[in-house]
Amino acid sequence: MTDGIILIVFSAILLLLLAILTNALSDDAGFVLMVWHQWQLQTSVGFALLAVILLTITFILLFFIIRAVLFGSADFYQKRKALSRRKTLMSLDAAIRQRMVANFPAAFAAMEDSLTNNSLNLKPFNKKKGSALHLLQADVACQAGLYAAANEHLLHIDSDDHELAMLLRAKICLASGDYLQAQNTLEVLLSYHERGVVEPVREALQPDFDRQVGVLWSDLASKQPWHMLSYLIFPASKNIDWALWLDALSVHEIPEDAADRLTRLLQIMPPETQDHFANQMFALMVKAGQYARAMELAERVFATRLDASLLVSWISICIEHAVESVAQSVDNVLVQLEQRYPAQPDVVLARVRWMRHQVASEPEQIDAAMALLSPYQNHPLIEKYSLIWQIEKQPNLDEQLRATLLNKISLQN
Repeated sequence: MTDGIILIVFSAILLLLLAILTNALSDDAGFVLMVWHQWQLQTSVGFALLAVILLTITFILLFFIIRAVLFGSADFYQKRKALSRRKTLMSLDAAIRQRMVANFPAAFAAMEDSLTNNSLNLKPFNKKKGSALHLLQADVACQAGLYAAANEHLLHIDSDDHELAMLLRAKICLASGDYLQAQNTLEVLLSYHERGVVEPVREALQPDFDRQVGVLWSDLASKQPWHMLSYLIFPASKNIDWALWLDALSVHEIPEDAADRLTRLLQIMPPETQDHFANQMFALMVKAGQYARAMELAERVFATRLDASLLVSWISICIEHAVESVAQSVDNVLVQLEQRYPAQPDVVLARVRWMRHQVASEPEQIDAAMALLSPYQNHPLIEKYSLIWQIEKQPNLDEQLRATLLNKISLQN
């Protein structure tokens, strides 16, 4: 305020000096005539200029005096403005607390009310409130099930937050049950990587942004697993919840083009992930009737490690579906396992089961194979199969009862 008064006084003095100088240099001081109706005033030019300067200074001083009385000094005015903003943020307390207890409808209502009736007058869709606040309101509205309101807030996002808005829009579509639109939105978002489009905000938020894309893709894949086998997922494949996806694939109906879709699945799933989820992948391939692929996967895993449960499933498929052309391959795998894991009960059991299948009509050979299991009779899996074989060779047992017993034993872990 002091700087403003000094400027005014300096300007007035300068104008006065100019007026005096003008009169002094003029041969004729001149006059000013002001007429209004029957009233008139005649004065010199210098006096008229002085009167204008005095009136100007008076009005300016009056303005500063009024502002100082009503708002205080400039520093105090800025403090009042900051306090006003602080009160606006504090007015969101109710919304924040409601969100903490997961009462999202009440949180969204409190948020809309506090922002509409605060001292800054931030109306529900006022651009001045900023993209981040619109994103927050859209997220709360989505969790409250208010999808129309959430989408409305996303219409007021700045270009810098476009990708975050796309991510949230996919989440809204997923929550509202519009799976096709959610998939399209995620695919568009993932195509930015191929086009070299990376916004500064997204770049600053990586890798958390990519992790969120993976979470959304996984959630959507659990709803429609066979439709999410898109090659666009390559950049985010490390953030996919493959266990959730494989569980969904195993319980959903197998499509007619399962062979092509499994090919796509194997292409987008990293090899190390395939090996890690070998049991689920093997069961899925068997369910889809892709026995050759299932056996190839199992044999690849056995080349690096011994997976007892996978070995049981693999030898069962070999017995049920293997043909003579692959019998030698099965023998080779078993020989390699026996060499690498000597006296391993699971490997011995697999060998005995395969030998029983090959010499099913030769009792002496079967007895010789069973003798290999003698040192491991206390092994739970060997006890299970020993019981199965005893039931199978009971000639007087009712067929329906035999089938019931065998099925019950097979379902036991």
